Amino acid sequence: MRNVMIVDDNHISVEGILKNVDWNILDCNVIACKYDGTSAAETITNHSIDLIISDIEMPGLTGLELAKIALKKNSFTKVILISAFDEFEYARQALRVGVFDYIEKPLDYDYLTEKVMNAIKELQKEELEVELLEKSKPAMVNNFFSRLIHTNHAEARYSLSDYPDYLSLHLECHFYCSVLLEIENRDEIREQLGIQRFHLELANLQTYIQEHSAHLNLSYILSDLRGPICILGHNFSNQVYFHKELYSIFTDLENYYTNSSFKLIMGIGNTVKNLWDMSLSYQSAKKALEYRFFFPQQTIFDARDNKGSILTNELFINNKDDVLIQLICKKDKVGLKDWIENFSEGLVSKCQTKNLLFIRIYDVLGNVLRFLYEMNIDCSCIEREITQVYAKIDTFHTSEELVNWLYDICALISEQSDHSSQTYHKQICDTVVNYIKQHYSENTLCLNDIADAVMISPTYLSALYKKSTSQNISDTITSVRIETACDLLLHSTISLKEISEKVGYTNQYYFSSCFKKKTGQTPSEYRK
Repeated sequence: MRNVMIVDDNHISVEGILKNVDWNILDCNVIACKYDGTSAAETITNHSIDLIISDIEMPGLTGLELAKIALKKNSFTKVILISAFDEFEYARQALRVGVFDYIEKPLDYDYLTEKVMNAIKELQKEELEVELLEKSKPAMVNNFFSRLIHTNHAEARYSLSDYPDYLSLHLECHFYCSVLLEIENRDEIREQLGIQRFHLELANLQTYIQEHSAHLNLSYILSDLRGPICILGHNFSNQVYFHKELYSIFTDLENYYTNSSFKLIMGIGNTVKNLWDMSLSYQSAKKALEYRFFFPQQTIFDARDNKGSILTNELFINNKDDVLIQLICKKDKVGLKDWIENFSEGLVSKCQTKNLLFIRIYDVLGNVLRFLYEMNIDCSCIEREITQVYAKIDTFHTSEELVNWLYDICALISEQSDHSSQTYHKQICDTVVNYIKQHYSENTLCLNDIADAVMISPTYLSALYKKSTSQNISDTITSVRIETACDLLLHSTISLKEISEKVGYTNQYYFSSCFKKKTGQTPSEYRK
């Protein structure tokens, strides 16, 4: 049964609609007849109404104004407006407001009945669509989190910010983190158990994680064929506590699955403070999992352990090949040649076969390549060169040729590492500037936040940025803020206080001081 309200300041018109339309056949119940817009608006506030039939021209509140109130409360309410005037402007305004239909007086009650039937059919159709939409919400939630971790800050904020409220997601946390799980032997297990049983076991794994992370403010598990992706958040006052809690959850998981057929590895990403930066945490978790190659005995890999993975030479002091690595980094070709000559003399005396000789050289180069990897330097061309030579080892006829090749490779690595370092440093600096441009309005923006975003330790980032740009990060933050303030002063009329807040200053007078220091003028002078 649909609830209907009839509104017209003409009592005869109301009576005519009430008596000349067969409401029972239409399965409708006229719950109110009102003779002015104000009392009709009160009825809308206090009752659920599916259909309103209202005159447009009424004293006080007009039919158009009443329609706006009704549709604001419930956008699915159908409104049919009637008028004694055949004016296109009325119809145009009605359509703009969202009114279902517009008809003219004198009323043809059969025609009105047809319009009411159409409105009811539209209601039924929309209710069915809403029901289907509600059923699809779990898939929409899954899609929301999937896009969140694969989309950068600006795009995520622009395209996803309306969805948390619509999907009833409570996402306000102090800290967020992504944790990736991979089942290393998934292909073997799937073949052994069958695909149905495999996915049942995978669901059990996700249930375990969900239950043991339920105390966190945010805990969502994305399904993935490689293993679950965990999106977690909490309102701990300190991110160290959050990190400890995450480590505890996944250490317990590691212990629980110790004797399981699943061989699990876990990558814990960096903690971020902004939901829209979740892709940074996800990418760092993926990066953490790559360390499985170097530490096969380990199960949990934490991106925080690799923060500032642009490693310095000092970390290799205890390595037997640390001197070679330092010479490569310094581009000291004379020292490099001396080292290789001394190395080869001892090597040739100990290795009696070509294969043994190459294995030792390959070991040295492996340590160098590992260093390059830790330095985030592209060494793919070097890897190809080494692989190709290993496949054609018979082309070397003397140990001298092999040693000369080692020198050539080390010299090439030296040149490549220098070029790649410069390129990588530029990429880091560009990322820093882009992050500042996206977050300059946050008055808490600081070096630590930016370092977390680019996954480098604050001390190292500060030195790298200063060396590459001849400017401190704090100076860049100020420059971006003042440039934005200049634009607002020139192209808007908002107050200086509002401008200072928009560009990240909590104190208007401190903003004015920084502005004058940077431009030589006060904000007011600049605006004039």
